[in-house]
Amino acid sequence: MFRSLFKRQLDAASPRRFAGRPVSGDSKAWIYGGAEIVSARAQHYALNNPHGAKMAQALSDQIVGAGIKPVAQVEAENQRRALHRAFAAWTDLTDATGRADFYALQHQAVRDMAVCGEALFVWSVAADGTPQLTRLNPEQLARDVTKVISPSRYVVQGVEFDSLTGAPVAYHIRPAYVGTGRGGSLAGGFHAPERFPASEIIHMFRPLVAGQVRGLSFFAPILLTAHELDQLQDALLVRAKVAALHAGFIYDADGSGTAYSGTKTGETLEVSLKPGTMSVLPPSKRVEFSDPPDSGDAPALATHTLRAMAAGVGLTYEQLTGDYSQVNYSSARAGLLEHRRFCEAVQHHVVVFQFCRPVWDRFMRWQVMQGKVSARAYLDPASGLSAAKWLPPSWPWVDPLKDARAAIMEMDANLRSRSDIIAERGYDAEEIDRQIAADRARADALKIAPAAPVPNGGTANAA
Repeated sequence: MFRSLFKRQLDAASPRRFAGRPVSGDSKAWIYGGAEIVSARAQHYALNNPHGAKMAQALSDQIVGAGIKPVAQVEAENQRRALHRAFAAWTDLTDATGRADFYALQHQAVRDMAVCGEALFVWSVAADGTPQLTRLNPEQLARDVTKVISPSRYVVQGVEFDSLTGAPVAYHIRPAYVGTGRGGSLAGGFHAPERFPASEIIHMFRPLVAGQVRGLSFFAPILLTAHELDQLQDALLVRAKVAALHAGFIYDADGSGTAYSGTKTGETLEVSLKPGTMSVLPPSKRVEFSDPPDSGDAPALATHTLRAMAAGVGLTYEQLTGDYSQVNYSSARAGLLEHRRFCEAVQHHVVVFQFCRPVWDRFMRWQVMQGKVSARAYLDPASGLSAAKWLPPSWPWVDPLKDARAAIMEMDANLRSRSDIIAERGYDAEEIDRQIAADRARADALKIAPAAPVPNGGTANAA
């Protein structure tokens, strides 16, 4: 029923650049047919190529960074602060393997999504009842399981759906991942998939087309271009090696020998020059050196290619290459603003919705089970216990003085609230206010004079 749709129509998964390129078709089927090969090639690229490694790291750093942190939406300040302390303590226990905290798992999830196309986690419970997450390799989700179970259930590439609602109800996951061979078979032995309820799985991916079931690597649009760039670099390197050989050919008109000494093999005399050598050839002899053809403006082509690759994965050229020689304040700010819009879309539409919210829900249910939160209050939407506002890390300033002045002008003109500006920078306005109040109270207790404003925008201690 579904196999006929699995045609490999992604350029990054095609053995030739134009082979099988369609003029029309079902993009969902293309993803089904090519996502696995694209994922394998993307993983190889991210591990073996410097630009691939930079893409994987930069995407994770920019989208998650130090972590997207929750702010409980509870009116009572004491309860809100208690929840924050409890969540902060739980973050160190989140990873069932004990190798990372919750925010590191966020970073790993985004890296898996960027490189493999999707991230996969399973919930478990520690001996003391603490909920924990285990990171799985996305290929443990069995792609080869596609079938109709009953009139109300069907499975597509390991994801089981309810026929009436179209919502995932279960995931078919192999318990141990050994590695993938060609065609998705597990190397080292076959492990039958096990069925896990959807409530026990976090499956995060960026939905690109309607009805998409499995994720597609962020690298899919650039893998072919990246391969061609590697070929260009290899060709340039070979040309440089050939040029460094200083290869020459001696034409001997009468076959009487040469002024150069060397090793003779059959009719061929192999000779070499040492630095500073001066030789006088007989009148009938001449030496010609090879002149490899010019490869054209290869550096400009490589730069153009890298710009296209950066755009394809959502980074700026400067972030990908570390080359900031051609940017100024205005161009850097414009590029970063565009990049930040991309990151914010992924943060809130994918990471927060598919990963962070299920985590908060599981954490709050744990609080209810411990008796720290009333079940009745948790089930009441008006209590705010079931929701949290997730704050991504603040963006670094391009020009701190200009950005700060612009924010102050917006507040003075009533165009934006102070809380909105603080939240945009990744902080909680209430926590900032508490810190400011505590600083002032401490300064008053120690009789420290407040800082006096300086006309150019800084501060100076009052006399």
